[in-house]
Amino acid sequence: MSPRSVRSTIASHDLPADTYRSIINGLVVTSEAHTHHFQQDLAAQEADHKKKLDDREETIEFLEACLIGYIDTLSQPPQGYIENGHLNTFTIPCSGGLSNPAKWIKKLDDSRVAGYTAEDGPHDLPHVCEIYASPKYTADPVEPLPHWIHKTLQGPAPGYVALLDAVKATDDWGLEADVMQFRALDERVIAYKAQLDRTHRELKSTIIARDQCQGRLECTRLSERISHLAGEPTCMPTSRRARGGWKEG
Repeated sequence: MSPRSVRSTIASHDLPADTYRSIINGLVVTSEAHTHHFQQDLAAQEADHKKKLDDREETIEFLEACLIGYIDTLSQPPQGYIENGHLNTFTIPCSGGLSNPAKWIKKLDDSRVAGYTAEDGPHDLPHVCEIYASPKYTADPVEPLPHWIHKTLQGPAPGYVALLDAVKATDDWGLEADVMQFRALDERVIAYKAQLDRTHRELKSTIIARDQCQGRLECTRLSERISHLAGEPTCMPTSRRARGGWKEG
């Protein structure tokens, strides 16, 4: 019986004591049942609330980790670097044999370029590589460099600097790198030629000195002085005999 039914029954009837006792016991059982059910619902709600809190804590930890990872990357270009808008093919090797595109790049003075990926951080070293001019393929055949360009590339500094400035104005980093590379390689060719000329002169003077030494040996009648050794090569000391002294056969 519900509490309302009990109250109505007691108000309208004069019941024996045993009946009252039975009604009271029923109310106690009903109350205990409601209390137990309420406690179960409360425990379930608390468990669900705790799970939601745990899930929220995991989400916060994940977002914090993502934020730390984002902070550790270069969200702004390092000093001297710009966002890569010049070298679309410039990629930087990473783990697993893969590579990532360079996000921040810097043109170096030696016709090379340095770069960082979007995943790199302030403590990472830049990747440095050489760059080259991209060919312009057309239906027309490629023509040799005009004589005046070739002469300017190899000529005095003022003309070369003017040509390099004109190339820089095209904003083609690869073309600028190849112009600088040609100049540097040409200077090395000149240095190697000069070194080779010196070597040839040294070789020539050494040959002359050797021939002069041979002439002096001839003038001393060396062959007459050691004629007893002629035709007896087996009597000449080997390196083993030389170490132990001369031994005639």
